[in-house]
Amino acid sequence: MAAMRTAGAVEEYDRHYQEWVERQGPRALDLDWRMTHLLWRHRALLRRYSPEGRRVLDFGCMDGIFTLKLQGLGGEAVGYDISPAAIAQAKRFRGPAARPVFTTVPPGPGQFDRIYCQEVLEHVVDDVGLVGELVSYLASGGSVVGTTPVGENFWDPDHKRSYDEALLKRALAPWGRVRLHRYYRSPLRNFVPVRQRGAAVFIFEVTPPSPPGAR
Repeated sequence: MAAMRTAGAVEEYDRHYQEWVERQGPRALDLDWRMTHLLWRHRALLRRYSPEGRRVLDFGCMDGIFTLKLQGLGGEAVGYDISPAAIAQAKRFRGPAARPVFTTVPPGPGQFDRIYCQEVLEHVVDDVGLVGELVSYLASGGSVVGTTPVGENFWDPDHKRSYDEALLKRALAPWGRVRLHRYYRSPLRNFVPVRQRGAAVFIFEVTPPSPPGAR
C-alpha cells in the first residue's frame, strides 16, 4: 500500500487528525478521559479478541489510545500510522515508558500474532491489497481482526465505500478463513436473533492458512 504513504497522503492524514482534534475539543487530549471512554465498538472487539500474551499491531492507530489499551491488557503492542502528527501525540500520551512502540515506519513480515485494524478498510481504495499487506505482517498462526461500519454508519467524506456482508467478505476471503459478526451500538439489540436497523459495525477476523509443516 505504498500509495497510502506518499507525501500528499501523509499531509492529508495529518490534516484529518488535526481537524478531528479540533472537533472533539479539550477531551481529545485528555488521556484519562479517552482511556475510560473507549469507543463502544473497540470495547466489543477487545471482548472477542484479547491481546494478552501476544505481539500485537494496532494498524492505523491514530494517536494511540487503543494501542495503550492493548499494552495495558497484556499485549506487546506496536502502534502504526502514516500521520506524524498523530504519532507524535501518541508518544506524548505514552510518556517516558518504553512500551508501546509508536511508529510511522511500516513493520516487517512475520512479526505479529494479532493485528487490529479498526475503521481503516473503508478509507482505502484497494481494500483487498491492504488486507494482504496486513496478513504479511503475521507470524504463523496469527490473525487479523478489526471493525468496519455496516452500510453508511459513521459516514465520512473520506470513505471509499460502504460495506455489506458480501462486499466485506470479497475483501477478506482471498487471504484466509473469515469470521464476521454484526455488532450493534445498543447492546440489547445484539441479543435479538434478527437483523435490525441502527448503528452497527462488522467485527471481522481473517486467519490465513498455516504454512506446510507449521505447528
